[in-house]
Amino acid sequence: RREIGVPEDAVLLLSVGELNENKNHQIIVKALAKLNDPNVHYAIAGVGDKRENLLALAKELGVSDRLHLLGYRKDVPELNHVADVFCFPSCREGLGLAAIEAMACGLPLITSNVHGINDYSANNITGYKCAPADADAFANAISKLAGDLNLRKTMGQGNTLLAKKYEVDAINLLLKETYGL
Repeated sequence: RREIGVPEDAVLLLSVGELNENKNHQIIVKALAKLNDPNVHYAIAGVGDKRENLLALAKELGVSDRLHLLGYRKDVPELNHVADVFCFPSCREGLGLAAIEAMACGLPLITSNVHGINDYSANNITGYKCAPADADAFANAISKLAGDLNLRKTMGQGNTLLAKKYEVDAINLLLKETYGL
């Protein structure tokens, strides 16, 4: 946390993904401003053409000190282990492995409620799902998880178990069964 400029006692939201329109990181920045809690920080690991837009939005909304754009990272598992909540607000998504990796690391999720993500997330079980453009819903979900360590732990532990379904050995077995190999 020190390396990325996040206080040890802060609640750290993490996203991993390209800084583009589809990944919808701006909705979490807007939710962060609505939440108005100086103890909640948002870090994004990724690069892309929306970097300057995100910085400008954070400045406009007064949350620049709580937005951490980390760039390209090779230490995503380590980032997951120092985060408190994983945010995956994409407008559209395939399977979304970044969120499944976060689940495997024991993080609760705050996601958009779109196809692909819905395949492995369940409201009030894996975390919370919100409409991609609903900053109020994202702020509410952040508030619930930021304010309840036990809830974060319970959802995170459940996510660790749920993510096992997507491990390589499990997928290989499923493929062998499906194709009669």
